[in-house]
Amino acid sequence: MPLKNIAVFVDVSRASLVRATYAISLALRYHAHLVGIFVVPLGWTHDPSASFIRGRNAIGALIERQRTQEVKATATASERFESAAGREGISFEFRMIRATDTSDDALFHSLHADLVLVGHPKPGGLPDDWSAESMLLATGVPVLIVPNSWNAGTIAENILVAWNTSREARRAIADAIPLLLRARTVSIIVVDAHMNARHGQEPGADIALYLSRHGISVTVEQVRSDGRSIARAITDHALTVGADLLVLGAYSHSRSREALFGGVTRSLLQTAAIPLFIAH
Repeated sequence: MPLKNIAVFVDVSRASLVRATYAISLALRYHAHLVGIFVVPLGWTHDPSASFIRGRNAIGALIERQRTQEVKATATASERFESAAGREGISFEFRMIRATDTSDDALFHSLHADLVLVGHPKPGGLPDDWSAESMLLATGVPVLIVPNSWNAGTIAENILVAWNTSREARRAIADAIPLLLRARTVSIIVVDAHMNARHGQEPGADIALYLSRHGISVTVEQVRSDGRSIARAITDHALTVGADLLVLGAYSHSRSREALFGGVTRSLLQTAAIPLFIAH
């Protein structure tokens, strides 16, 4: 399915501007409609002393001060997003979510997107009680995580796909096809294939053939971890091939539905210096 509706969670940080620029570039590339979503921060969360204020006048003044802060933050986020998106002439809109209604509203706005962009580490523009993990679990919409430290460069032009024959990896690849079709290079990495009989006689060959039938030319690289973690092996290879996006399935061996991100995914979130496209 083509990318026609993209959502990006924004805030007033420098990292948010990079994230928004990334989303704008994708919207421009795919002629997609872009929605900037801003979670209005509660003023009192940044002023612990406010909980000690007493008296009607003092409380009234505090509420007014917090309301002013919220309006100012919303105006700043809106101006920055609309200015950046407006320069590119794309179809876009800015939406705000009040912190008191974040869960339902964040879910609502994300369900109608083909792709959701967030930052990392938390909150990355999301409500304080949400994460990329909870977003995936609640919506099923693929999430593109842009590290707060990401220095804007090429965008989804050199894509690395982590393949381990899992259902989740297969889902991620299918959801990422619009991105893969427009990439300059697509590489598939298979780590420690000798430890997974499901790869068959030629690990990575079948998924490469699947993608080739979609018109995507790929290369396959079989890598041994050699004492490294799987995440480290993937990250090292991403740096070697100059990848600017990593596609992987969010999976875990835990029986708990809340533990969606397994060890490899969590490690990649902690160490990866490039954006991650994650699906489940």
